[in-house]
Order: sequence, then C-alpha cells, then structure tokens
Amino acid sequence: MISFKESIELGKYEIEYLSQYKEWQELDRHLQYQYITQALVNRRRQLRLQWALMANQPNFSKKPHLAAAQKKVQKALQDLEIDEEQLMVEYAGA
Repeated sequence: MISFKESIELGKYEIEYLSQYKEWQELDRHLQYQYITQALVNRRRQLRLQWALMANQPNFSKKPHLAAAQKKVQKALQDLEIDEEQLMVEYAGA
C-alpha cells in the first residue's frame, strides 16, 4: 500500500480512494480540497506526458494504434476536466 502523499503525487484525486487514508479523514474540507487540487494537477501532467511520448515516437504517422491511444488519453483529459469542475462545486466555499 502506498502512502497518502504518494497517492497525491501519483494523481489519485478520487474522494472514495483518498478517504481510505486516516490522514484524509483528519483534514478539514479546505485542506482536502487543496490535496485534491494538487492531485488533479499531477494527473493532468501525467496524461499530457503520455500523450506527448506517443506523439514523439519515431514514424508516428505509420503507427495508427498510437493515434488511437492518444484519443484515449484525450478522453481521459476531458473526463479529468469534468471531475475537476464537479469537485469545485462540491468543495465550493471550503
């Protein structure tokens, strides 16, 4: 099992996942949201890096499977944006 801070560094922002940690349960809503925000930033960075690594593969245009994988990463980025907006609403005024 990884630590709470490692989870944040690895981009785990889902409340259901984070709530398993004692540290999470001891935080007030403001601090919870600050950790969520940091995890979202980390996850977005990871997804963008994945996308860029695929785009920079030699002979990318001859590898349609990489384009399909990039579309999955783009979908994950869109989902991340939706999750981020929902969390903003949930934690508004925290």
